Amino acid sequence: MDSDSDSDKSFGWADLALRNHCPLLPPGKADLIPVEILSEIFLLIVQYWSGYRECLMLVCRRWHAIMLSTPGIHSQLTIRRSTQKEVVQAFIQGRKSRLDVRVDMNDEMDDSDFNPENFFACFMTAAQASSRWSSLNLISPPPHGEYKALQTLQPLERLETFKVGHGLGKFVEPLMTAISRSASPNLTIMGLADSIAVHYLVQPACLHVNHFLTTLKIHLSKRVDSPVDILPHLHRLETFEARNLCLPSYPTDAPLPLTYTLRSLNLRSVSVQWMVGHVFPALEKCTIRFPHHVDINQALQPVTMPSCSRLRYHSNDLQPFAQFRLPHLVKLDVKSGQWNVWRGNPQLVALCPVVATGAKSLTSLRLDVECSEKLLLYMLSLIPALRFLDLLVARPNALSTTFFQAFIVRKPDADGTSDLVGPPSQAIAPLCPSLEILRLHYRRWLRGPDKNALIVALGNIISERRDILLELSFDGPPFDETWSIDESMRKPHNDIVLKGVDIILGIATPHGVIPMSRNLRTGGLVSLPVKEADYLRLRGSGRFEFLFTHDHMELMTVDDYDRPPLPTSLPCVLPLFSALRVLVVERVNPSFLAGHTFPKLERCRVVKSSDRYGASPSFVTDTGMPVCTRVGIDSPYLLATFKLPQIYELALDYFPLDGSTLWEDQIAVNANLSGLNLLHMKDWPLNGDLVPILRLLPSLETFIISSQLGVVPFRAFLPMGAYRTSGLKQPSGEGQRLPLLCPKLQCVQIEGQDPSVDPEVIPILKDIVTLRAECGSPLKEFTFSTYRCTVTRESSESKFVPGRRFELIGKNGGFTMERINRWVAKKFHLDI
Repeated sequence: MDSDSDSDKSFGWADLALRNHCPLLPPGKADLIPVEILSEIFLLIVQYWSGYRECLMLVCRRWHAIMLSTPGIHSQLTIRRSTQKEVVQAFIQGRKSRLDVRVDMNDEMDDSDFNPENFFACFMTAAQASSRWSSLNLISPPPHGEYKALQTLQPLERLETFKVGHGLGKFVEPLMTAISRSASPNLTIMGLADSIAVHYLVQPACLHVNHFLTTLKIHLSKRVDSPVDILPHLHRLETFEARNLCLPSYPTDAPLPLTYTLRSLNLRSVSVQWMVGHVFPALEKCTIRFPHHVDINQALQPVTMPSCSRLRYHSNDLQPFAQFRLPHLVKLDVKSGQWNVWRGNPQLVALCPVVATGAKSLTSLRLDVECSEKLLLYMLSLIPALRFLDLLVARPNALSTTFFQAFIVRKPDADGTSDLVGPPSQAIAPLCPSLEILRLHYRRWLRGPDKNALIVALGNIISERRDILLELSFDGPPFDETWSIDESMRKPHNDIVLKGVDIILGIATPHGVIPMSRNLRTGGLVSLPVKEADYLRLRGSGRFEFLFTHDHMELMTVDDYDRPPLPTSLPCVLPLFSALRVLVVERVNPSFLAGHTFPKLERCRVVKSSDRYGASPSFVTDTGMPVCTRVGIDSPYLLATFKLPQIYELALDYFPLDGSTLWEDQIAVNANLSGLNLLHMKDWPLNGDLVPILRLLPSLETFIISSQLGVVPFRAFLPMGAYRTSGLKQPSGEGQRLPLLCPKLQCVQIEGQDPSVDPEVIPILKDIVTLRAECGSPLKEFTFSTYRCTVTRESSESKFVPGRRFELIGKNGGFTMERINRWVAKKFHLDI
């Protein structure tokens, strides 16, 4: 039984009550519940989850006393180096509950000197209540064998669990003697990590204890050569775990009662000859890793597990595994220690009969076998019901793109033949048609050149079969280095919405961009699966630095607080930066951009950066973007360090009060604003002047501006001769006044302002439309958009929903103010 899941179901009503602030009883009425009822309630709670024990005891003195006086509720007594006899005495006398005794002399949190006399006194004091012991866990012995012979003063009639750690030796002999003499059938769980304790368990005086065990775990640190003849005496065993245990050879007809009762079996470096010829009717899950004395194949007698649904088998030789009969297998994990294809192919052949037997029920397969891909394709074709497939692969070229093409619908060859199984004249059905998750774990992914062609093949699987989740991991445990490969996106800058994902790398293909994504951990290095990518989205907190070492890319992450600056990568031309075409950075310190050049970057967005409100010393070095045409950014100070000779569209989410000077003196120096076609100004400040901005934009066609204060300087859109607001001259220096700022302006959109509630701006708006028309302006659209701000109940974040929209230019080009459908208005967003 999974206690955690059960407790979640049983006590979901308590969590709901706490969230809704709804008391289970009226205030002051909890004391009316009788002690007997509270005791039963508390007993049921701690049986499902022992963690509630401390929580209930801290509610009030009454509940604390009830918890201590309820016999069925256990109290944990831990004896450490610093534990005193008086403390143990008070603990025992102050409680009537059953005791869980724990002895740990090597507690890392306890640096006290060991006192043998004090330890002996503490243990013997606890032994005064040994009849109340529910469990005894001897984690670590006293140092240097400094202890006296221990004994229990009362029968261990309530002992249910007994665990012995490594190195206890003779320390447990008196306790084992006491268990053999006085333990009752209540002792059902035993865990032994000491060889002396294991051999004492098979002594004639102790054999009767084994009859009642339901859980036995023997985990030895070193292999013991002398056999332990314990299996015939385990009559009720349901869970058996063993490591480095030597079991004797039993005849195939030897009576072994545990074969009928076992539900869970976990063996590592343990002989399995005793399983030959037996049927395990109740066994549900089985793990066998690198067994000893494997002679099942020679005996040619099967091992039948009719109820087993989960099996893990790891061995250098999988031939004996062919004798397993698993008709209802659901989950299979197989690993072979052979290191090349020629040795691994026979291992996979031995696996095929087992797979074919459980083909109808097998839905999950984890395979770590060096083999040829054609043989692997054949075996996978035997499992049509497979839903989850994990393949551990040594290197990227172990499986070619042809292998992965088998997972999508394919057309036959021109001559009507195919190297894969399928009808010659019809489209070939995809491999594993029910597959939902495909995980690939590469051990040496980064030791060779980039395998972008393989990424493209994987992306094609996702594009063709949208119901498959594909994950890629390499160089480490899957939970550390797992990347998800998602469906190919035609517009990754607009379509990729992966909540909670910190980094996305995209590989361009003729059908779109294939994104690979994962979360980042703060601190340390993260290896990137490719050293060159077309798309990068980075989101997180703290500081980042990209490094290029040993022919692969790494990302270093550290906290942004109380940490020294990251080492710079300026001397190195990073392959990733040289290949990027799209870059999106969110909630990240963008200092890693300083000094680098992005020769192919076409679109860039940096938002919610730590440099939004002021200049940073890390940006004194310019960042080169020679072909970038579209930029979205929230820091004008950062924008001032970008060299943008071909900027075409710009979205600036924040503009300071001194922005006009910054625009003229720094931004316009590094960026060629003469060709800017679209400008989006967000969060325009109060009393800000647009003239210094617009005067440098002769090619501007679309202008969007918004202000949280609802104030926009409209006079900048008027012809200069109308109000004499500027003394602009032609670049040729002829002295003739320009009639208009931004003479090519075609579209103006004002966000967040409602002209119908401000009648004073109506005459100015009318002049803008009519006078610009008289001057030959191509202005075709002048709109206002308003929005409603709502706060969702699920989160505290505000959300803008579409509101009203006003259009000021009529069909005939004259000034009219027309209200359009309120749901038409949308906030402008520059796609990157």
